[in-house]
This record gives sequence, C-alpha cells and structure tokens, in this order.
Amino acid sequence: MASFVLLLCQVLIQQVTLPGLHAHNDYLHKRPLMEAVEQGFDSVEADVFLKKDKLLVGHFDFSLSEDRTLASLYLVPLSNLHKQGRLKSMWLMVDIKSGDGLGTAKAIEAELLRFPELFQRVGDKDQKPVKVLLSGNMPRQWVLEQKQPLLRLDGRIGDLGFPGKADVIPWVSEPWNKHFSWKGTGPMPEDQRIRLESMGKKAALAGQQLRFWGAPDLPECWKIQRQAGVQRIGTDKLEALAKTIQKRGK
Repeated sequence: MASFVLLLCQVLIQQVTLPGLHAHNDYLHKRPLMEAVEQGFDSVEADVFLKKDKLLVGHFDFSLSEDRTLASLYLVPLSNLHKQGRLKSMWLMVDIKSGDGLGTAKAIEAELLRFPELFQRVGDKDQKPVKVLLSGNMPRQWVLEQKQPLLRLDGRIGDLGFPGKADVIPWVSEPWNKHFSWKGTGPMPEDQRIRLESMGKKAALAGQQLRFWGAPDLPECWKIQRQAGVQRIGTDKLEALAKTIQKRGK
C-alpha cells in the first residue's frame, strides 16, 4: 500500500504544471515534447527549416531528417495529449531558421490550421490549450498586420514594457551576455542584479514574459532569475530545473 501511494504521488508531481519553465532546443532530447510535459514544463522550443514544402526540425541544415517534422514531433503529439485530456496549457516556440521567414511562417500557419481545436488565436474567446510563438527569422510585419493572428511574436529589447504589444508580442527574449557578465558562480554584482529586476518588472507591468537565452544553465542562475521576477526560465537540463523549482515551491 505504501509503495502504491508513493507511486501515485510521483505521478501527480509529474503532472503538475510549473509555469515559466521553457525547454530550450527541446527536440534534442530523446523524447521531444514528452519529457518536458512529464517534468511540468509549459513551453517547448523547436528550430524549423522549410525544405521542399516540409517543416523539418533541427538546429543545423545538415542535421535535418525527413521524418523529424514539426507535425510528427509536436503537432500530432500535442493533439493526442489534448484528446487524452492530458494537456492544460502550453507554449510552442517555433524558431525559424529558414532564409525565407515569411514562406516558413505561412507554412507553419497552414499546418496549425489542421488542428483547429488545439491552437489559440490572439483575441480568441474560446480557450484553446496551445499558443504558438515565432522566433528567429520571423516576419514581424506580416504578423502585426493580421487582425487575429494565429502566430505570436517573440519580442526583443525594444518591445519590452509596452502594454499594447502584450497580446501579439507576449514574450521578450534576450541574450544573457548582452546585459550581464555574471557567469552563475559567486554573488551577482549588485548593479547587474538591479538591472535584472528592472527588466523583470517592466515585463510584468506590460503583461509580458521575459526570457534569456544563453544564461548560465546552473541552479544559482535559475534562483537569481526567479528572485528577480524573470517570468520564464529556459534550460537544457529539464529534470534538474524541475526539481529545483519543485523544491523551492515546497
């Protein structure tokens, strides 16, 4: 009986969503999407190339494989989770690596339209479980010109703190080393900590989420970001970050 209760507790912990946790380059894990979902992450990132009308997932052109598509790794599994009642709320960041950003974005939109029950438009009153965010070579103007876009934009520092942009530009992502020299060990310099807190507050007041890429992927840096009010923490170490946040939550 005790072992059954322990097992049940472990399952429940895995199903608890931990808002603000982002699986960077999620497709590099053995089980894309599923490992992140099991660890409670509510956002995953996939790099995408448009090749012969196919949306292939991978970090480099030479690493692409015909069977690793956006649909097979993410859209179909997300749909299956939704049908099983296992999907609450999720962000799918699609980082466009193709030179033709507009063509790739249009291809992504066409794929999403195959799952009308799954993906939420900006301003949609029906609460669909998944929001899709473009990053990388994204066609900003094309998205901004749409009345109720299906695709949102991953903003940059110039978008930070503007409340009117939060619906279409809900995130602001910046390279860590552009703003901070701290490498994740020892105390963070006070001026850098203040700058980090200020950026987090700007995002919060605008209803946006601040994220850094290239930040030290270490517990001390996760802690500093959380304390400073950074809304979304990215990692390649899914289990380690999930355990750290769960421990702090308790």
